[in-house]
Amino acid sequence: MTAKTPASEPEWLALGAGQMGLHWLAAGTTLVALEGSLRLEPPPRWGTAVHHTLSAGHAHVLETSGWWHLHADARRGAHLRVVVPVLGTPRPAWPAMWRWLANWIQPRQTSRG
Repeated sequence: MTAKTPASEPEWLALGAGQMGLHWLAAGTTLVALEGSLRLEPPPRWGTAVHHTLSAGHAHVLETSGWWHLHADARRGAHLRVVVPVLGTPRPAWPAMWRWLANWIQPRQTSRG
């Protein structure tokens, strides 16, 4: 049996009619629209102006991290479920690099028979 990190509890977000908010969201976060509709504007990047519309019953997985602009529908607002991805602990790359360097520097041992 292997141990697994439990999934984080989902967060709930409500925006009133016509309300807009700026929220930090990580890549891989899933937004699920429970009620109303919402327009998502990704963090500003050079040359990208793609908007996503999310209506009740639909979900969207974010591809980039950053400050996302969320604009609720002017008539009904929006209720969202925000599911943040579970990230594993990052392993430092230095030990692998040092092993590679040590193997490369050490002289090769050859046997002659």
